[in-house]
Parts: sequence; C-alpha cells; structure tokens
Amino acid sequence: MMDKILLILSTTRKSDKCVQEAVDIACKENAKLIILFVVDYEVPQKIFDSLTEEGWIGGKTTENLFNAVLDEYSVQGKDKILEIEEVAKNRGINYKSIVKRGTFLDVALTVAEKEEVNLIIVTRRKRSGLSRFFFGSAVAELKEKVTCEVRIIDE
Repeated sequence: MMDKILLILSTTRKSDKCVQEAVDIACKENAKLIILFVVDYEVPQKIFDSLTEEGWIGGKTTENLFNAVLDEYSVQGKDKILEIEEVAKNRGINYKSIVKRGTFLDVALTVAEKEEVNLIIVTRRKRSGLSRFFFGSAVAELKEKVTCEVRIIDE
C-alpha cells in the first residue's frame, strides 16, 4: 500500500511528464502527495565558480548575485508548486508542499526520511552515459540511499 508519494522537483528538474505521473499515482492510490522543490545551491555555484576563475566576477558582487539567483529559483519553485497544488485540489488529492534550499541529494534524502514516503518520483536530466560515469548522478545516488521505491522519469 502506498500512502505517501514524494515528487521531487528542482531548478533543473521540473518535467510535466514527471508531475503528471505523480499526480496520477497519488489519485489512483489515494495517497498523500508531497511536492518538494529543491532550490539547488550547486547549479548557480558551478556557474559562479567558472565566472570567478575567468576573472569576470568576484567578491561581494558574486555573493549578492548568487543570492539573487537563488531567490529567483525560489520564486520559480513556488510558481510550479502552485500549478501542481491546483491540479491536486481539482483531483481531490491530499498534498503538502515544501520549498527548501540546499543540494539536491541532501534535501531529497532529508525530506524522504522525515516524511517516511513509500515512493519517490523524480526526473533525470538528459545526459550522456559517459557524463554520468565521470560525474555521477544525484538521482542514482538517491536511489541507492533510500529504502523506498524510486521511479525515474527520463526527460
């Protein structure tokens, strides 16, 4: 029996296909849908690290810009969650929404454990096998570290 489903979205993972799958399963199983939007620090950090290395930015400007980007990602996350909440309401699905800042993997693991979910639904970004081999995959690592089922929806 499935009573809690965790839908994980983030700055780079917000597939409509993934959302539809989570909503359909929650409706069919009469399960609570936990909608998590991760405002992932790592995304802008990689960009700013590169720009700083090249001498384009640095110091206080970088910190202010970094925080502004995270604020923008938070707004995008809240907008996406509002869309999903509307669909959940219309389909009679019990839901809970969470927006958290941090790294994708850390936030996903913390929320999955705290909420004691039965199923995690997440999008995997399109990347080459070689890229996954060299740089790893947060989704693969998530799947290894949780005790519940993880359903991966490829974009």
